[in-house]
Amino acid sequence: MVLYMEMDIGSRLREARESKGLSLEEVQENTKIQKRYLQAIENNEFKVLPGKFYTRAFIREYAAAVGLDPEQVMEEHKGELPTYEDEEAIQYSRVQKTRKETTAKASGGSRVFPSLLTLLVIVGTLFMVWFFLLNNDSSENGKAQDTSESSDEVFVPADSEDDSSEEGQKEEEDAPSDGASDEDQSAEKEQDQAEEKPEVEMNLVEEGSGGFPEHVFEVSGVKEGTLTIELTGTSYLEVHAPKNGENLIQPIEYTIDKSPITVELSGKEQLYIKTGNAPGTTVKVNDQEVEFPNKELSTQKLLLNFKE
Repeated sequence: MVLYMEMDIGSRLREARESKGLSLEEVQENTKIQKRYLQAIENNEFKVLPGKFYTRAFIREYAAAVGLDPEQVMEEHKGELPTYEDEEAIQYSRVQKTRKETTAKASGGSRVFPSLLTLLVIVGTLFMVWFFLLNNDSSENGKAQDTSESSDEVFVPADSEDDSSEEGQKEEEDAPSDGASDEDQSAEKEQDQAEEKPEVEMNLVEEGSGGFPEHVFEVSGVKEGTLTIELTGTSYLEVHAPKNGENLIQPIEYTIDKSPITVELSGKEQLYIKTGNAPGTTVKVNDQEVEFPNKELSTQKLLLNFKE
């Protein structure tokens, strides 16, 4: 313990990796963290990482990959990690840069505005002239049409009008209600679809342990549908199909305004989900929740194996 306290966190992780005979490429393959970020962690260059949340999440993942207890490492080296003030300073510099770029664009647009305004005035004037001429032509055509219609009027006897009215009323009474018929068909179709939809069954096969546990579920009754991830707080997310395979969403930190995140299940035999905020993350398969066994631990993983 004394020896570890004398080492910085980057050196400790590097020593653990080398003692296991692992290369940076192998750690990258196991954790899905880019090699340049792994090197930055070993050199304590945390400013290279995307943000404070990523720093903590990546260090936990790295520690677990080289056989260390992630929570113990974070506690013993918490003084070396960037503070919230450091993160705010980085965000403030980005805001300043954005404001400078916006100001430069606005100054360029102010030079174009007078020319654009002049063009709009010319177009508006031409439109008014065209509209005035069009109305004059329409008025003249309307007068000619009224004269023609007045000379072609046909008088229908009163008895004939009454007969036509009675026939029209009878046809309306006999006609079926199309709106009601369409609603009945739609309700029957929805009921049939609900009866045909198979029930999803979820069984916890293996409950993970440690600082970044992996829980294995066997899911049956799903041939197609949707995986839905709902958030009540900010969370880092990854979704792979299969494990160590293609990443189906961008591996970044997601906020509440990005919720829900959906993934199509058609053709998927396995899904691997990582979250950095399990208490604020709800995972559903076709609206049925996959519950995290540990209700308090933030960093957790789910491995879903789909069976017919």
